[in-house]
Amino acid sequence: MVIDRLTPRARRILTLVRRHGGASRSALIRETGLSGTAVFRASEELEAAGLVRAGESVAAGRGQPSAMIHIVPDAVFSLGLSVMTDRADMVLLDLAGEVRARREVTAPGMDRDAILDAAAAFAREQPCRDRIAGIGVAVAGFFTAPRVTNPSPELDGWALVDLEAVVGKRLGLPAMVENIANAAAMGERLLGAGAAHDSFCYVNVAAGLGAGIVVDGQLMRGRHGNAGEIAGLFHFAGRPIPNLQHLAAHLARHGVTCTGMSDLIARFDPAWAGVATWLDEQRPAYAWLFQMLRYTLDCEAIILGGRLPRWLAERIVADVAWPEITLPERRGVRAPATILAAARLDPELAAPLGAAAMILHRALFD
Repeated sequence: MVIDRLTPRARRILTLVRRHGGASRSALIRETGLSGTAVFRASEELEAAGLVRAGESVAAGRGQPSAMIHIVPDAVFSLGLSVMTDRADMVLLDLAGEVRARREVTAPGMDRDAILDAAAAFAREQPCRDRIAGIGVAVAGFFTAPRVTNPSPELDGWALVDLEAVVGKRLGLPAMVENIANAAAMGERLLGAGAAHDSFCYVNVAAGLGAGIVVDGQLMRGRHGNAGEIAGLFHFAGRPIPNLQHLAAHLARHGVTCTGMSDLIARFDPAWAGVATWLDEQRPAYAWLFQMLRYTLDCEAIILGGRLPRWLAERIVADVAWPEITLPERRGVRAPATILAAARLDPELAAPLGAAAMILHRALFD
């Protein structure tokens, strides 16, 4: 593959073509500010690499019709593996951002070797295996060193080892490792609510609580890769963490028993006893968190997702009111409000999709 030798200009054009699902050269000139010659050369570079194709010409105002540029979805693929406390999933992602195959690869005890055996088998079965650029791995935990995570006790076999080396050797592919929240943020950036925003904060609610921060299209990882460890804010403030473990415990006190996070998500019913009271109790906690993030980051949007059932995410988002709505105007003008939205991706798909998206982003996109 020649994808590792793409010029920055070609990567920029490819990013826009993928985002729009196809674009004319004239539209690319307008959006990038590049000259017609620069856009033409970049699109030729991409076409020579087999990543795009020139299609029909379309009229765009005065002047000659402009050729449409389309992504070639089957040109490059990537794999994504997410490893959570009770579930592991694989996806195969094509260049257009479509999930072409997916499989749950959970193993008893979340055993690393068993999960990687299943991941390797999944990769071997793909007819496009010679066009897979790499595998992204998302693990629920914080970084102690580059490529080394320290996850929860349920993931002991994944802890304190160079996961990029371990996974890369086992699957024979370039690998990169990220935490779940950052990976899910990139998944939402590629195909979800984050696609409309260059800068946003993705709040990942699962057995734990974390955030992925995207600034100008790039992850803000922090010095050690642990930017977004927002659960610590709740510990520091003496507040309970409003995650799915907290919800499960609350439901159990109301007679609703779940065998684990996956069971809670699969069977979730808004009518369950305890759901309404949990929302009432945790509304101030989420409002406090969102205010902390918006005042600190001043990002375009805050997106609530992770494994949180979408109905819950939408209810939480709908119940939050920014202060600008009630505070008096200053000189007739209010401060710009941050957009608050629920994530769009399947709660069990965001992390593995994001892990796969990281490979394509590193290799090809701006």
